[in-house]
Amino acid sequence: MRFALIATGAAALVAVPMALSMTGPQMSADQFVSAVRCTAYDVVTQPKAETGAARMQLNSEALRQPAATVEQARAEASQIARQAVIGESAGDGAMLRQERAAACAGAQLATFGASDDAA
Repeated sequence: MRFALIATGAAALVAVPMALSMTGPQMSADQFVSAVRCTAYDVVTQPKAETGAARMQLNSEALRQPAATVEQARAEASQIARQAVIGESAGDGAMLRQERAAACAGAQLATFGASDDAA
């Protein structure tokens, strides 16, 4: 009986903070837009990069962000994709890599706590 009480108390100590952290945004609006921008550049400059986990985390975070922030992030990601399609020369590729480095310099995914290295 005592063990069950201790186990239940321990589970509550872990579950309550997790549940509270799931209700609100984990990133500020600027952090979210920056992370989306960085991931979008990763997708267009490194087509074979593993971005699935980051994209899944950003999609989850988008559900917690205000609609205006999500729309801004989507617009920027769309603009980056259009820019990559329009500019196909080697010079444009170098420019995209430079812009990616600038965009990813401060981007950090909140849940994983890992920042991307600027390439």
